[in-house]
Amino acid sequence: MVNMRGMMVNRLIVLLQIFIFPTFFYLWAFLGPMRDMSLDSFIFWSDSNYFSSGSGDFIILKIIAPLIFALPFTLASIVKRDRIANSYELMWRALGKVRIDTKLFYMVNAIFCLFFFILPFGSPIIAVFGAFFAAKLLLYAFGVKKNVPAILIVIPGLLLAAIPLMVSIAFYVEYSTVIQPIWEFWVVYSEFFYGVVLCLACAMAITNFFLLLREGASQVSYTKPTESRIGLVIKTLLFGGFLLIFIFAAGWDASHLSMFIINGIAVGLSLLEVLIRWRKKMSRDSGGGGILMVPIFIAVNFVARLWDGMITLVVALSACIFFILFIIAYRYAEDETLFE
Repeated sequence: MVNMRGMMVNRLIVLLQIFIFPTFFYLWAFLGPMRDMSLDSFIFWSDSNYFSSGSGDFIILKIIAPLIFALPFTLASIVKRDRIANSYELMWRALGKVRIDTKLFYMVNAIFCLFFFILPFGSPIIAVFGAFFAAKLLLYAFGVKKNVPAILIVIPGLLLAAIPLMVSIAFYVEYSTVIQPIWEFWVVYSEFFYGVVLCLACAMAITNFFLLLREGASQVSYTKPTESRIGLVIKTLLFGGFLLIFIFAAGWDASHLSMFIINGIAVGLSLLEVLIRWRKKMSRDSGGGGILMVPIFIAVNFVARLWDGMITLVVALSACIFFILFIIAYRYAEDETLFE
């Protein structure tokens, strides 16, 4: 029997998705990089007095474009709501033996990548292909659900894709105005985002090692729920302490000596935990196998100064693990509610 609380949380996440995506793109249009975007250099509208005016920019870029970019994600969240919710449930089952903070670690990195890379860079082209998805939905609405000829999807899809395609071309033509500022914003603030998650990773690694010692010292004297509560409290306190050091002592600098020492301790203890569990063949129910990415994430801080893209790479790799698990879960999820 599936935990009802888990199912309610999964469905709440899907419900929030319906509103999050449009909100993100409209905020992006009015407050983000798209606020300075213009259609003046776009060949289809550059000679039009209306579309090259401020009114045309407002209608196309502030009203239509955010709607087009958000529509595929919003439609998928509505039409495939059961399957997406079930995918989250299957992911939760697959990660059942991984500590909740490790799940949070992967999820935070996935959110960073989603809103800084996937949505800004990929949404225009996704919107074009989303037109074919919308065409298929229209056929479903008219009762055509099985053995649909490809031509019935392609022709309406091409018609529906015309406007998204033109807006997408305008979007990519204005690369320097739209996409480049997003990348520059990430470069400037990536160390800050990385530092916050780094504090979480260090707290996880250090606490997990001491929980390992407790696990080996007394296999019967305490219960797993007690261990989980103790570990969660210690990790929360350590995370808060490391974050204060990162903000005030290190001055938002992840390479500061204080953070360097904390990183070294965390990497050493984390790798030692993995080695002990492997040599002693100890249980990995507490997440020993799931934290492999954590020491790698922490260790990046030692070499991040040698290559500016290292932080971006490790955040992307840890996010990819989360996205791959979701894709696999979606592949095996059903449209019906999971109650078996």
